[in-house]
Amino acid sequence: MQILIFSLIIIALIVYIIYKIKKTFTKKELTIFFSVIAIIIAGLVYANNENENKLPDTFKANYLKQKNTEILKLSIKQTSFEVLSNSKEIYNFIYIINKDGKEFVCEAKDVEAQLIEDEYVFKEYKEECRKK
Repeated sequence: MQILIFSLIIIALIVYIIYKIKKTFTKKELTIFFSVIAIIIAGLVYANNENENKLPDTFKANYLKQKNTEILKLSIKQTSFEVLSNSKEIYNFIYIINKDGKEFVCEAKDVEAQLIEDEYVFKEYKEECRKK
């Protein structure tokens, strides 16, 4: 978000300099310029949203595949921050599942997730469940 704000300030500065040099902008030029800026911002927000949802979606799919149970709600907390060159991260997952007509709150602690190119791979983990 900070990069986005900084970029918008730079763009505004460039527009101001061009305005001082050119003195006039046509309505068409302004419309095209602001349309391009809006499309770029929308694209960045969409890409950021997709990146944030990738880990939860992958964990839900992995859980469904392994346990044959769908996760209804999921919260994630990263517990370790590794160096940038390392591809493994450790998370705590808290989730709600529906099993045999009853809702359970489950917790999987210290789940190691490895990022390989654009895919998350999870190591074996233990979960603790209790009735909701």
